[in-house]
Amino acid sequence: MPFVNYRELFAEHDSTQLERIGQGRCGTVWAAHCSDCHGHYHLAIKLENGSAGRSISHEYKIHQEVLRTSAQCCFFFQIPRTINFLDLQDISMWHRILPKLPEGYTRCNAIVSEKIIPLPASTRRLLVQKLLPDIDEESVMNNSSNEHCLIRPYLGRRRCRNPEADTEPSTRPRAFSLRDFPLHLDQMEQLGLNPGEYAITMADALAFMHWMAGVDGNGVEFVLGRPRGPPYIFCLCHQKSSQDAHPRNIGILGPHSMWIMDFDMCKELTLDESGIEQACNAFWGNDPWYPRPGRLATADQKLWDIFELRFLTSSARILGGRPSEIRELPRLLVEKIKQTAMTTSTDEVGNSEMEAN
Repeated sequence: MPFVNYRELFAEHDSTQLERIGQGRCGTVWAAHCSDCHGHYHLAIKLENGSAGRSISHEYKIHQEVLRTSAQCCFFFQIPRTINFLDLQDISMWHRILPKLPEGYTRCNAIVSEKIIPLPASTRRLLVQKLLPDIDEESVMNNSSNEHCLIRPYLGRRRCRNPEADTEPSTRPRAFSLRDFPLHLDQMEQLGLNPGEYAITMADALAFMHWMAGVDGNGVEFVLGRPRGPPYIFCLCHQKSSQDAHPRNIGILGPHSMWIMDFDMCKELTLDESGIEQACNAFWGNDPWYPRPGRLATADQKLWDIFELRFLTSSARILGGRPSEIRELPRLLVEKIKQTAMTTSTDEVGNSEMEAN
């Protein structure tokens, strides 16, 4: 393991407070400082103090299974490694951790895991300069909470209601933060990024989750952060071709990788008609990570075509030795997704999500 012993990071003699770096429906995420990580944090701890019905123990189980399966192949996305699961009975560890949390926190279930290292200051400054020129740059850069900058790549949403129009977005965020920064498709184009490369990585990730890890991918999140350095980067297990090259979206954002996290809503996926329905619901019920089929904008439809082709290709590689009725499932899922797009006003859903954010 390329990590410092996590018990040492929570040493009793160290009075450094943990900092909250994220919050979701399943719980809050806190970071432990790591002195040999260029001022960033090496580990994170997720506390089960979110919405009722969400289970960190379930998330840990699914996360472990996804990690175990990922060891059998290596695609160009990364999954944070889990380090340990803490429960109410691990009194000695909670004795070390609780003094580093704000007053009022008590023992609970928690996951200690690898922390995704945020994007550097140069990238944060660029996002403000290029995408938010009406916001005071220095106030953003001087806000310590913005140092935990991860990008949420939304390939299925533009900020403009008319995707072909070269106009300003119809709405502005009510509150601004670089933490979990939503990067929409039109903004990627504005930055000169190639969204097709992200679409390929997401297609690989979805094929992996469905046909290798056996989960529906419901509620997972994709974020862009700094890459895990060699020799810990996953690599493709099948014969590489020119189309399997590592995504080259490096330029303007600097070196970065796509990470997958938050498996608490995932459920096992059955390889049958019921599973296809479940996977389709997860596709449309999640945030707009994936490209959408049937869009009027030519660029959007081309992006979906890239995603669809890659998903079917990667799925065929994964399911190559399975019975024919199993190998047919990826095509059936794609058709189900496209059929849903034709019968549901997904643009209205996207617009309501945009306004809510």
